[in-house]
Amino acid sequence: MEEINGSWVMQGLSPDDPGCIHTAGELADYIDEVGFLPLFAGEVPGFSVEEHTASASWWTGDEASDPWEWRAVLARSGRFAYGKFFRNKAGFISARWLPVFANYRRDGYDFDALWDDELATVRQKKIMDLFAGDKEDREMMTFEVRRAAGFGSGGEKNFEGTLTQLEMMCYLVIRDFRQRRNKAGREYGWPIAVLCTPEHLFGRELVTSAYAEDPKDSLEKIVQRVQQFYPDAGRTQILKTAALTKDRRSLQEKLTFPRNLLRKIDPKKDPWDWTPDQINGLYVAVGQVRTKHQRVLIDKYFYGMTNEEIGLEMNRAAGTVSTYNGKGLRRLRSPLVAAWYRDGYRANLKACAAGQNWTYPWYEPEDAIRPQDYCLRIGLKVSVFENMADAGILTVQDLEGAMQDAKWYRRVRGVGPKTAEEIRRKLEYFYPGEQTDE
Repeated sequence: MEEINGSWVMQGLSPDDPGCIHTAGELADYIDEVGFLPLFAGEVPGFSVEEHTASASWWTGDEASDPWEWRAVLARSGRFAYGKFFRNKAGFISARWLPVFANYRRDGYDFDALWDDELATVRQKKIMDLFAGDKEDREMMTFEVRRAAGFGSGGEKNFEGTLTQLEMMCYLVIRDFRQRRNKAGREYGWPIAVLCTPEHLFGRELVTSAYAEDPKDSLEKIVQRVQQFYPDAGRTQILKTAALTKDRRSLQEKLTFPRNLLRKIDPKKDPWDWTPDQINGLYVAVGQVRTKHQRVLIDKYFYGMTNEEIGLEMNRAAGTVSTYNGKGLRRLRSPLVAAWYRDGYRANLKACAAGQNWTYPWYEPEDAIRPQDYCLRIGLKVSVFENMADAGILTVQDLEGAMQDAKWYRRVRGVGPKTAEEIRRKLEYFYPGEQTDE
């Protein structure tokens, strides 16, 4: 799902698309073929139930055609494990691939051994005790688990988070969705997830059959499987979907521009959750920051320079550079500027065009900056862009042409030599030019 203007929009197919899945049976066959599949769209394009089904079919309540209802159909079929397996979000794993996931996610540990080695939390232990020993074949509704494990008012906190952790480690799965029953035995209310161990669902022998394998090799099998069916997927994208947090950490440490800057702006949000359209908006947002603060942000996050190195170039102390960095980040977080990357480039561009009564045409932007795009996309102040547009310099292509004249800025109101030099630098940063295959 994708959030557009405050509403969630499904990233599905047309019902007439040849690749569209129309029944629970077809979905089961596809999951069996691939081996595992997230429920909702994520990092890897096309790798989800959502992207293989008709958008209009979701949440209709019709078990015959609603993919949301199919999750219950497939969970109770006994053919698949269902739970929060993909970056804390729901998905399916086939019986054939569950041992590979279990070995990787558990790191070769049964839960008792995990607890003995002090690698499990008390909260996890309280839940898993309900399914331990001769209770391994137990099935419990989530509200029953919450109550029996001592979560809730006056008890343990973070039940949902703890449950997600156990599902991510493949110690628990969702077996079915069932309604509660009253004292008369009649069903009532919404269907509730029923939990059990994968050993109950598939048998201990199958679940632990890959324990002799190095967990890293199991992860590699998962990566290669996704690449087999989705060859355009990058390794980083796959790891962000299928790997545990500890195995994604090294990726986070190697973030490059602009995701390293986005992580600094909003540490609470995963830097990989920002969309290309929001990143396009970030470039414009950077342009709304004071010039010397912009330079520090670009040198620091784009080029990876230290405060000392930037200070030498700017003839400023490292402490002053640090102050500039802080002021630049605060400006980027201010509501009007932040709107560019929070709401995205398209939405803000339309708002500007309407508010300022722009009469010139504009093209729907793509991920990469193109010659016909507004030169606003390279990080210009909106007011500077409007003055350039008045002078006939509207697009990136126009700007490149204008720069053939060293004194091009003289015909643009409010642009002097220093601003012109910063614009030239930004053009080099964000638009290295169209690449041609040799």
